[in-house]
Amino acid sequence: MILGHWLLIETLDVPATWSVIAVDTVPRRWKSLARTVPARLMPILTAAAAGGETVERQLPKSRYAWSGHHACAIAVTGPDDRVHAVQMWVGPGRAPAPPPVAAHLLDARTRRTEVRPAGLGPAFDRQRTVWVGAESFEHVERFDDSLDLTATVARAEPGSRWSGELCVRTPDGLRTLLMATRNSTADPHLWRGVLADITDSVAPRPKSFEAVTVDTLVSRNPGMYLAVLDTQRVRVIRWISAPVPGLDWTGGTDERELPHPAERTRIIEARNAIRAGRTSVSLPGLRLAATDGSWLTADVEVSPLPYGPDGSGVPHFALARIDLRDP
Repeated sequence: MILGHWLLIETLDVPATWSVIAVDTVPRRWKSLARTVPARLMPILTAAAAGGETVERQLPKSRYAWSGHHACAIAVTGPDDRVHAVQMWVGPGRAPAPPPVAAHLLDARTRRTEVRPAGLGPAFDRQRTVWVGAESFEHVERFDDSLDLTATVARAEPGSRWSGELCVRTPDGLRTLLMATRNSTADPHLWRGVLADITDSVAPRPKSFEAVTVDTLVSRNPGMYLAVLDTQRVRVIRWISAPVPGLDWTGGTDERELPHPAERTRIIEARNAIRAGRTSVSLPGLRLAATDGSWLTADVEVSPLPYGPDGSGVPHFALARIDLRDP
């Protein structure tokens, strides 16, 4: 047992799969729970996970290093009222304040993400708890592995897991979050997750050189917008630039209704061409739904994005350049 430090233990699936994902604010990447928490202390952890509350114990005198120490296990409950993680501390005296942690829930079918941000502190209070689709990236400064996460979630293979780091903007400056998420064999489209503020150990990373270059390109070309699309359902995964102003893309909007009905055939043909290996497809004069009920007209060019170990195979994602025409 690591004494005098907070362990962040994910409980996202059945107990046999639980693991340690951080020690204080240092990521641990699915570290073996059995090798970290002694069997004699496991009842404290399981009691917190089962009851969804804080469990404290004064440990008995023994021959073990934790003899006579104080133990504390704090449940981190998700939006589904299930315990997504337990923060556990064993050491002399009373436990210090635990590191900031929150839980989230993602439905891959609707792309609806719900977060319980209170555990991360007031800087993460956005006055909302639900984001849909590309909205989830609204406050993200840098997330190099976002497409890897998106592909993992989309495949929804039962018993999958993913962890990584992202840099987000807050009123207090940039912060680094560790994200760990799992689905289950019971419902592989439902992903329970944990978000931990690890800024104290992992300094926030500003935008990459490539991202800054894209920002410069966009700023010098008013009316040009960039988005990443998935090539299976042709949905907006993430805006690389600011979103197209006036476009009805947010929240509960059904993205199948975003293009004008008469554009569907052209879009499906472009999508099939990209998946078949075309390096670029143009869609001039594409009509897209506006928030006021009218239609925006844009010239769109779509190019495949490499993904995977060698970037070969059918492209999962494409970059769309959207040039908005004057009304």
